[in-house]
Amino acid sequence: MNIEAPTPTTAELLSSAMDLEWARLHDMLSLAEAMRTGAALDNDFANRFAALSASVSETRAAGSWQRLSAMISGDVLEQLTPQDLDLMALALAPVARPAFAPRIQSLQPQLGTPWPGLAFVQELLMLETSVEIAALIARLTPTSPLVASGLLKIEGTTPSQTLRPGPVLIRIMLDRDPELSPPPGASLSTLRGTWDQLVLPAPTLRQLREFGAWVEHRHAMTRDWGARAVHGPLALFSGASGTGKSFAATVLATELGERTGEPWALYSLDLGRIMSKYVGETEKNLNALLDSLEGRNAILQIDEADGLLGKRGEVSDARDRYANLEVSHMLARFERHSGPVILTTNLRANVDPAFLRRFQLVVDFPTPDDVARAALWKVLLPPKAPLAKRVELETLGAAVRLSGGSIANAATYAAVLAYADDGTIDLPHIARAIWAELTKDTRQVRPSEIGYLAEFLEATQ
Repeated sequence: MNIEAPTPTTAELLSSAMDLEWARLHDMLSLAEAMRTGAALDNDFANRFAALSASVSETRAAGSWQRLSAMISGDVLEQLTPQDLDLMALALAPVARPAFAPRIQSLQPQLGTPWPGLAFVQELLMLETSVEIAALIARLTPTSPLVASGLLKIEGTTPSQTLRPGPVLIRIMLDRDPELSPPPGASLSTLRGTWDQLVLPAPTLRQLREFGAWVEHRHAMTRDWGARAVHGPLALFSGASGTGKSFAATVLATELGERTGEPWALYSLDLGRIMSKYVGETEKNLNALLDSLEGRNAILQIDEADGLLGKRGEVSDARDRYANLEVSHMLARFERHSGPVILTTNLRANVDPAFLRRFQLVVDFPTPDDVARAALWKVLLPPKAPLAKRVELETLGAAVRLSGGSIANAATYAAVLAYADDGTIDLPHIARAIWAELTKDTRQVRPSEIGYLAEFLEATQ
């Protein structure tokens, strides 16, 4: 039997090429360790290292770093030098090969970090002359291609500055999230949804699809059309409670996962978890949250942001002035974040007009009409649940004015009652579920508010 080996994919070839980078770096660390300890290297080390270096040069010439073109403009790529590739490999090493992290840290004990410092970089790259060192520093200035494009980050102060990979570099070259732990202050939503479960008017659905297109194509526009870096989008979802704002974010995360072939996470943020009464703490918490999200395939959703977006009052003292500055900082920081952010509000009329300009998309979620409510009942009742013949969803949708969220609660409640009863969802179960939903608050509810269902409610009491 003749069994042919499968043809390697482009991704597999690029991964193999990068394995040569890590093998070469392993030998560079081994040489540095031997110099520190006085240990002898094996006799074949020099020949092996020379061969590895030659192979790395060949794979680079063949395009081993070509993944960068997925998100980085051609103008930036043309400016990259072989030394830039060395610097990116060194910065990526503790992430690409976690076992390198303690080795790098032990080789630079004065820094106490696994991120390579400039002195260690100089040693590994064997830079001796003032001209060589000046050339290294020039490649790491804030306006250099590596730093300005976000591929590398320089942290610390002279002479203890270190190189860290930018989130975009980790995402492109390693095809993974820069961080594995959840962002501080945010909760992961595990719900998933599809477009056919989202009952909204056509204009609203069109805007939501445009949100997805923005996220999917923002990097390609930079690569193919030379567009400036496209962030976000920063979107405002406006509508009464229960109109589908949060579920729409769930659908978008699901859709982006299907369209990009990579999982997308949806993180929900409670503003109370990051806002602080202490000066500077709110900004610090927000920066930590958004820094953790950089480079991730993730949507950040901030529910009930009415307090954040409300019209600013008159400044009567330092506290008012700081509160206004704090809100402005938060919105500006959301705007600068490279990933998608969704803020939801129940009262768009209360949003300060000065804040609206910061949003790329403002999506209105209307209260469902009779037809939409009937469609919601159809979607939200369990699809395999038996339904009594006298249950007409069109009539039910017109009988009681409920929001989508309230219909979701009532549909689940009715299903539970029916399952515990005879196994068929009937009007008495639905009447009881709707009544329970309407009487949640303290107002007096009259049976006439549920129309023809009132007679079935009386039968259950």
